[in-house]
Amino acid sequence: MIWKGKKRHKPSSFLDLLPLGARVPGPDSDPPQGRPSMPFECPEWPPRWTEINAAVARALESGQWGQYDSPTYHLLCQRLVEFFQAPHARPCCSGTAATEIALRASQIGPDDEVLVAAFDYPGNFRSVELTGARPVLVDVAKGRLGIDPGQFAAAATARTRAVIASHLYGHAAAITRIRECCDENGWVLIEDACQALGMQIDGRPAGSWGDFATLSFGGSKLVSAGTGGALLSSSARFTARLGALLNRPSDAFPLSPLQAAVILPQLDRLMEMNLRRSDTASFLHHEVCSDLSRWKWSGAPEDDVTPAYYKLAWTAESTEHRGRIVAASKREGIPIGPGFRCMSRCSERRCGKPVSLDHAEHLGETIFVLDHRALLIEPSRRDELAESLRRVHDDS
Repeated sequence: MIWKGKKRHKPSSFLDLLPLGARVPGPDSDPPQGRPSMPFECPEWPPRWTEINAAVARALESGQWGQYDSPTYHLLCQRLVEFFQAPHARPCCSGTAATEIALRASQIGPDDEVLVAAFDYPGNFRSVELTGARPVLVDVAKGRLGIDPGQFAAAATARTRAVIASHLYGHAAAITRIRECCDENGWVLIEDACQALGMQIDGRPAGSWGDFATLSFGGSKLVSAGTGGALLSSSARFTARLGALLNRPSDAFPLSPLQAAVILPQLDRLMEMNLRRSDTASFLHHEVCSDLSRWKWSGAPEDDVTPAYYKLAWTAESTEHRGRIVAASKREGIPIGPGFRCMSRCSERRCGKPVSLDHAEHLGETIFVLDHRALLIEPSRRDELAESLRRVHDDS
């Protein structure tokens, strides 16, 4: 809405939303100063596939879009169970909400402690706080990007009740060892697979290892519904607790039928899209990384892992160097940004810090990530992406 004096009018086009006198570049306009005339163009995401449009049209025509309990929603539940080899799937409003629900269904609350990686999605830390429990920070494993189970013995106390383990940037957490530690100690394992839809670990899907696993369908994710997520649970006991938490009597944290409709065709093509992303990442690793001498590759995926790249990660020489890389990437049109920050700066009133967090702190200061949209380019354009990355490297 734009105000003109005391009258209001609805903008008739995006031009009405520009500041008065602003110039709109046309095909013959000079490029803005400091930017290349032909910046790199990524494939569009979320995708505009005909099958997504058709799924939305069916939901509208059938009237399911306005139902509390639609057949499309239940079909999505069934597909998630099949895809992730999980006994139960519950769609919800976001991956972050799924983490909090998992903690509450695990009956975690005040006086309890939850082990979390110091380098991780910050929403996991905050979800623990919202239950009244205390996050306890653990370093990431050397050479990996996930929580280090080798530090559990030093970090845990009699109050430890759960571990949150995330798969980040195409790398899997050491989930088999983490699973063993949780079983040995009676801890709940919450597996964060929000970035890793379609990843396989030792022949099993990421999301099938935890007592609970969280998925995200946020706007930028590998499967997108704008917002949304899901919670997978491994036992009838945990599933029963979900019903008691969420059914009031309607779903307290719902995913809409329209969101379910757009997710289903993306699940059908998820492995195809993941293979394209993985092939581009492999190309960059083998053909380009040797030219990027000042960037440290985050490493190829583990031998037992088939990756799913939401982001592809490198580390810079310093925080300042990372800032120059991000700025040069913006000029080049490459979707590169900083990774997560380390949570070690949080006050000890908010969290426990019983172990060294050196690796997590280094990542928080230096890691930068390439968005998966760039990895979706056609194979014929990979050399174009390579040249753009070389220019970013040289300019930074």
